[in-house]
Amino acid sequence: MRRWSVHVSLVLGATLVLLAAAAGLQAPAGAALHATVLPGSGEGLYRKYCGSCHALSAALSAGFGANRTGIAANGGPSLNNVRVPYSYTIEAITEPTGGHEQVQNKIGMAQLRKVALWLAQVTKRNPLPALPTDG
Repeated sequence: MRRWSVHVSLVLGATLVLLAAAAGLQAPAGAALHATVLPGSGEGLYRKYCGSCHALSAALSAGFGANRTGIAANGGPSLNNVRVPYSYTIEAITEPTGGHEQVQNKIGMAQLRKVALWLAQVTKRNPLPALPTDG
């Protein structure tokens, strides 16, 4: 009986993968498929405060400025190809330019540090260095 249930589980799992692929439910190139993103994680905070303006595959964010979050109406530069050091993220928000004033009023310092650390980690192998004016 036990062998039968393992076999059924494997068949069902494979079927779900095939159905998802057939339906076109694939992650963007270079992005891992995330089942759950914790709201307080660096990725979750990026999505909440940055992802509506700044595209980043690692966060599965499109970044076209869809004003759904009440943060900004316009998109910002994509961060998919740039290395964003921790200090640049902190500086972009605490000394705001280009619309970051609204983010500064919504994000706490602990959250900002968490996002900056996560962003520095996920972009550290990107080919282009970010410039302080890229934000």
